[in-house]
Formats: sequence, C-alpha cells, structure tokens
Amino acid sequence: HFDSSHVWLRGGRIALPSYGRAMAGAGVSDEELQSMIKSLTAVHWTCWKSHSDPTAARALGRMRGPLTELMGYIVTSVLEEMRGNPGDPQVQAMGVNMLRAMIKDSEALKRIVLAGGGVEVLVLGVQQHPTDENLLTAALEAIDQLHGLASLLQALDHLKASPPGARAGLWAFARAAKDRWAEVGALPHRETVRVILSTAHAHQDDYRVLSTALELLADLVRAIVDMRCAFSDLGGWPWLLQVMEANAHHVRIQLYGCKLLSALSWGGCLVEAHMSETVTVLERCFVQHEAEECVLHWAFWAVQQLNGARALVNPMRNGCFKTASAMVAALKSLSAVKLGESDGACAEDMPAVVDAVVHAMDMFSERHDVLYEAMAVLGHVAAFVLGSSVCASVRQQLLPCVEVAVKALLHVMVTRSSDACSVQSACMALAGIIESCPEASPVQACIRAALLGGSGEGEHLLAKIIAAHVSNDSLQMALMWLNGIVVGVGPILQQMAQHSASHAVQLPAIRTLALLYGERIELEAADLASLPAALQSVLAAMRRFPENIVLQQHACYSLCAMTEHVADVPGSVSDEALSQCAVAAVEALRLVRGRCDGRQDSASYNALYLRKEGTRCIVAVCAMRPSLGRWLRESGLQDVLADALRSTADSVWDGRRDPEAEETLRLELLALSYVLGPPTAILEALRRWGVVKPAVVRAAADAVVDLARGAMNRKLSDTADPALVAFAAPVQALIAAGCGAEFLALMQVHAADEDLQSRIHLAVGFVGGCPPQL
Repeated sequence: HFDSSHVWLRGGRIALPSYGRAMAGAGVSDEELQSMIKSLTAVHWTCWKSHSDPTAARALGRMRGPLTELMGYIVTSVLEEMRGNPGDPQVQAMGVNMLRAMIKDSEALKRIVLAGGGVEVLVLGVQQHPTDENLLTAALEAIDQLHGLASLLQALDHLKASPPGARAGLWAFARAAKDRWAEVGALPHRETVRVILSTAHAHQDDYRVLSTALELLADLVRAIVDMRCAFSDLGGWPWLLQVMEANAHHVRIQLYGCKLLSALSWGGCLVEAHMSETVTVLERCFVQHEAEECVLHWAFWAVQQLNGARALVNPMRNGCFKTASAMVAALKSLSAVKLGESDGACAEDMPAVVDAVVHAMDMFSERHDVLYEAMAVLGHVAAFVLGSSVCASVRQQLLPCVEVAVKALLHVMVTRSSDACSVQSACMALAGIIESCPEASPVQACIRAALLGGSGEGEHLLAKIIAAHVSNDSLQMALMWLNGIVVGVGPILQQMAQHSASHAVQLPAIRTLALLYGERIELEAADLASLPAALQSVLAAMRRFPENIVLQQHACYSLCAMTEHVADVPGSVSDEALSQCAVAAVEALRLVRGRCDGRQDSASYNALYLRKEGTRCIVAVCAMRPSLGRWLRESGLQDVLADALRSTADSVWDGRRDPEAEETLRLELLALSYVLGPPTAILEALRRWGVVKPAVVRAAADAVVDLARGAMNRKLSDTADPALVAFAAPVQALIAAGCGAEFLALMQVHAADEDLQSRIHLAVGFVGGCPPQL
C-alpha cells in the first residue's frame, strides 16, 4: 500500500501525485525555475552521453519539439522587447547578450533569430545608440555570428564616420578575423583593405582607431600577398609613414607600424620610392623607444627586411643606440641577416659591419650581453668573408676587416679571461673563423700565435684560461675544441694529463678527441702519431671515473673513432692496446648491466646510449682485429654482451618500433656475431623476440646486411675457431643455419610494416630464400 501523496500504480501505469499537478498549475518560484533549467541540462548530458541507448534516444526525440517551441518563444520574446524599446540601452544591451549566448554554436537558433527579424532589430539598436561603443561592439559581433565576416566588413564601412562606430567595428572585425582566420582569405582583398584604410583616414587623431587598424593590417598583409598590393595601390605607404611620424611618441602605434612595415617587406608591393623616408622613420623609432623591447624588435626586423645590414650598421655606428638593451636588439637583428643574400650584406659590405660591431663593443665594454651578441656577429661575418666566392684579389682586400674582428675577439679573451660567458663566446667565434680558413691562411697563423705565443711553448693564453675555469664543463668543451683545431691533439692530451682528477676537463677532452678523430677522414701527421697516446688517455679517464655513465658513453665513442684510424698507422697500436679498449667497453657495459631503459627519464636514456656506444666500440675493435672476438669469448665476456642485447630488446614494447633501440640492437648483434658467430647471434634473437618485437627483426636484418657487405673485404686468418670462420663467411653460415627461412616466416607475421618488409627483403637477398611478392 502506498500513500496517496506519492507515486502509485493504476492499471499498471504510473500517475503523477496530486502535488505535481498542483505545482504545474500554480507555477514555480525563481529558485525552482533555476533548478529545472539545471535539471534539463543534466538530462541532456545524460542522454547525450548514452545516445546509443534506446531509452535515451527516445527521450531526446521527445524533447525535440517542445525544446524548439520553447527556444522559439524565448527568441521571439527577446526580439519583441528589443523592438519595443529601441531607445533603452539597458534593454538593447541585455537583449544582444542573450541573443549572442543563444546563437553561439547553434545553427538552429541562428535560423530562428534570422526568421524572426533579428538582424533588423540589431541594426535598429545600432542606429539608436551610435555613441555606445560597448553596445555597438556586442551588436556587431552578433551580426557577425549570424551573417559572417562579410556583413561585419559592410557594417564597418557604414559606421566608419563615427568614432565609436569605427572603434567598435575595427575591434569586432579584428577579433572575429583572429578567431576564424580561414574565412578572411575568402573576403574581397582590395575591398577589405579599402574599408580599413578609409576608416583609419577618417580618424587620424584617434589613437585607438589607428592602433587597431595598424594591428589588423599587419596581420592581413603578412598572410595575403594580394592585400599587400592593394595596400600599396590604395595609398597605404604615404598614410603609414605619416601616421608613424605624427604619432612618434605612441608606443602601440610605433609597435604595430613596425610590424606592418616588416610584413610589407615580404614582397608583393613596391617600396623603393618610400625607402629613404621609411628608414628615417625607423631610425627615429630606435631613438625614441629604445627602452621598449617589443618596439625595437619589430623595428629592427623591419629595417633588416627592407634594407638589409646597411640600415642596421649606420645607426649603430652613428651612436643612435644609447642603451645596452637597444644595442643588444640591434646586434641580434644583425646576426639574423642572411649574409650574401640581402641588401647591404655582400662580402664588400663586411668592413662596415665589423667596424660598427667593434664600435658597439667599445661603447659597452662592460656589458656581457652586448659582447656576447657582438662576438657572435664578428665570428659569423669573418667566416663569411673567408669562405665567400669573391675573387682572390677582393678577398685579400677584405682580410684587414677579418683581422680587426679577430683582434677584437682575442682582446675580449685577454681582458675578460675571468668571465666564462665572454670567453666561451670568443672561443666559439674564433673556432668558426678557423674552420673557414683556407690552408696556410695568415688569419689562422695569427690566431695560433695569439693563443699559444710566438714559440708555442710555455703557459700560453689557452692554458691559462683552461686552468682558471677547470670546473666549467661547457667552457672546457669550447676551449678544447679551439685547442684541437688550432694545434691538434697534443695539447689536449697534455691538459688531460695535468688535470687527470677533473671530470670537467676529462669529459670535454674526450668529446673533442671524438670529434677530431671521428669527423676528419684525413688526419694531420701529428694527430696520427698521437693516436696511441690518445687511446691511453681515454682509457685512463675511464678507469678514473668508472661510475660516470655519461663519461663512459663518450669515451666508448671516442675509442671507436680512434680505432677506425689504426689502419692508417700500421704497427703503431698494439693488439694489447686494442684488447684494453675492448675490455674497457665491456666494463662500461657492466655499469648498466640489467638496467631497464624503457622509462622516459635521463638515466634510462643514458643506459641505452651507453650500451649503444659500448657495443659500437667493441664492433670497431673487432673489425680491426677479428681475433679479439675469440679472446673475449674465452675471457667469459660474452655474457655481458648477451645481457646488453636482452636488456635492450626487453625494453622495447611489443609490436612497437624504436629507431634508437633498433640501432643499439644492431650494434649488439654485430658485437655478438664477432664473439659467438653470426648464426648464433642472429638466429637466437629472431627466435626469441622476432614474433612480438619488430624492432629486433629490423635490427637483425640490418646486421645481416652489414655482415654480408663487410665479408667482401675480409680475409680468414684463423680456421681453428668456428665462430671466426662463420664470421669470415657469414652468408654461407647463415644460409646453412636456415636464417632465410626465419626471415621469410617473420615477413608474414609483420606484413603490415612496409619499412620492415623492405629491410627483410634486402637481408633475404643475401642469405637465400624466395621472398613473397609485395
């Protein structure tokens, strides 16, 4: 039995309780109305999230008619009230806000508003309140929502005579264009520029109209070439320059004016007739707004785009930039100039550039930020002159400006030797200059003499700076690299010996040795002669810092780079030295033995990279002395290599590809091939991980190709070791072991991976089998 005030059953149907009918008849309070609206929203979201449910779908269907009727009633009532009270700004403002809220993201309600004469009501409100800028803006944005940007542009053209109308129209159009930029290109380009320019012309003294128009035009002409042409044809250039000159003290007008100038310089309109006046306007902007970084940035960018380096050099040399921040902005802009491509940036213009930059360094000799940017420009300019394609006689005439740049850089190193930032910048600039020097260049000899002294002996400038900043890793790297390209390997080895306990010296030295030996095909005789000592220096550093993963990683790569040059100096590096390299690499692998590298953190990546460089070193050493593979196996070190392969393979997600892991896996398989023989290394990896890990299959296929190609130049020296015999003839060994069949089976497993299919095809081409047609 149920109480009559609750829901009860009558004939199997649910009936409303008496108080429900009473409430429906008597109406609801404001609070209850708000609660019902919230409930309607909750019902909507519940049904929408479960729209595939039949009950929810039927509920939504039943709501369609009543909701359409309800919203139509609301729209009609709002429009009627606005139409009946055109002179009441409060009614108009609230009505516009309600209409905008309803039609936002609702095409159905837009149709209802349009059918009810919504646009006419909005226009009537605009006509009745021509000075209410907020109401005008909201009404124009509502018109845009109903009819699009074209209607907004038309409204702006009608309202341009009124200052509030012009401000509201420009603001509404600018905001709508940014929100729906794809629609802007569909507008008539010339008409769009004409309306904006005519609006700005009508209010030459209105700061807000001018700044909004400039900002809008800058965005439009930067994106659309036709609008640049229209701007020029419609008299935009004289107007722009006049506005910037008349409002020289207004920050926003200067900012957006400079942005517009830089956008116009992208091409599509003629600027030569206005070039002189444009440069004058920009130079005035530099002086009056040197404390405004944004204005300076766009002013410099405009100057650079319009007139190249020359327009930057003259103000720098004439003392226009009286603050450090202004000079830094000028130097940054100058460093971005494309030398040899833009105006005032050919090789013959570089003496003036160097002179202006050196003048800037003299003006702000105590400001490291100015010096930093200036030295970057000097290095860039001097290297450009030395490497330019001008004839020899012209290059000879330009050498004095290079010498001036070099002297300025060396002066900073001497006078500011305690400032690590300044010294590092000078080192990087000098290194770039030296690398651009032709052989037997007097510039290189000058730099060498200044850094090392006339005799090259004693404690020279570089040695003093290295000793003064022994704990600064980044500076040590720059110093070591400069030392290496100026003198060679010898001084680097001396520094490693003198500072054997300093990690900050050892790591940059190891990285520099890797670059010197790894990136040069033909080495200087002195560097080749230093090869045995360089190997021992790196091995000593590895023993000194056995727990440092990063140092061990770079050391393994350095050993690999040096080992590849052993054949260039026959007999200079003993088998004992090479075996020490192999043992050092294995010990480095022990450091990360069993360590997972599947996490997204630096320690994880370092473990992966150490395995990669450690096995790369073993591959290089064994390639030089294949007999070391047998020695490693007999020493019981193959377990470390097998563990490295297992850790890398297990860290790759099943079914995923990972280029970094695949390269590491390839090196690990090659290293194991030297030690255990290719059939054991390749086939066991394929059978264990091939089905679930395509990364292992890719690595194995690449390793097979490397082994097959390398065997063409390999001679068998020891027939007593089966692994070495298989390595010397890998193709025959892999065919005999059935490697081709394994690859063919895995092609079917990973048929959707096109890249992997092509790699397997190549491998099968070496080891036999008949690959299926793709």
